[in-house]
Amino acid sequence: MKNVDPRTVDRSQLVDRESVRLDPDAGYEERLKSHIRQIRNPYCYLDGGIVVKLAFQPKGPTIEERVNSVYLSGS
Repeated sequence: MKNVDPRTVDRSQLVDRESVRLDPDAGYEERLKSHIRQIRNPYCYLDGGIVVKLAFQPKGPTIEERVNSVYLSGS
């Protein structure tokens, strides 16, 4: 999933982040699982029609921490 090339990816196979809906009353783990189920590939997705590719440093924050920060910031 993380090896997708954003320059050649089939955009029709990507999910737009704006379509992801989370239950604000659900617990953290359930919201995280729901996000990953809906977005399908958390490393490469669309945001407002733009291809977004995530990459992380080996000793940097986890994808869970990054996803959580995106939703907490309202981005």
